[in-house]
Amino acid sequence: MIDPEALTQLVLKFAVKREGERTLRRYFRFRLDRWYGGIATADIVGCNLRCGMCWAWRNSSFRLDVGDFLAPEQVAERLMELAKTRGYTQLRISGGEPTIAADHLIGVLKGIPHDYIFVVETNGILIDDTLARRLAAFPNVVVRVSIKGATPEEFELITMSPRAYFRRQLDAISNLVNAGMAPCRDVYPAAMLGFSTEESARELERALAGIHPKLAECIDVEYVILYPHVVKLMRARRLKPTRAVTPSGVPVSMI
Repeated sequence: MIDPEALTQLVLKFAVKREGERTLRRYFRFRLDRWYGGIATADIVGCNLRCGMCWAWRNSSFRLDVGDFLAPEQVAERLMELAKTRGYTQLRISGGEPTIAADHLIGVLKGIPHDYIFVVETNGILIDDTLARRLAAFPNVVVRVSIKGATPEEFELITMSPRAYFRRQLDAISNLVNAGMAPCRDVYPAAMLGFSTEESARELERALAGIHPKLAECIDVEYVILYPHVVKLMRARRLKPTRAVTPSGVPVSMI
């Protein structure tokens, strides 16, 4: 089993550092992307899960000494400069887990004017009541909690981490809603259903509806994207998805 707590400590050791009052994190690239209708993206180094279909596994899981250490204000500035080249008003951190060293993430958010929407993409494992309240304090923040699988068993299959952590993802959504974030507007679930059955997907819907009825209606469904390096990783992990998409977005049945 892979321990998410131990992985968090690894990221803190190799991809995070303090410099005076600031917390710096490593980033391996900045880019413009088509997702969300157009968004400026900062790809961060380091994650506390080892998902078997992760497109960023090289830099989020195994190469924690790559990239540059950047202060929060540097990240905010570079994202906004990049967004302006296309007229984008949405920004995000992707490629790893941004809630590791939460002070860095909060620092980035403080540097973003409220006329930008900032999407926090997270697996939710580290979002407790305190961090939920800190995130909810920003009116321009949207939290997208990416749930790995539809059940604890699928979570364990995908991540090789104890299935008890599956519940942490749902608890994160609950904490954010309780902190005042509006379901489906300020916080919403994404779900990797590429390894799920129809019944397990319904089970996830019921679990989300138990937090708030709206949440079952706004699941952002994720499927495996068959990039060559992702296919290689899945073969090594002996994972076979039930559904996937090509890099150009064409659905592929794997059954």
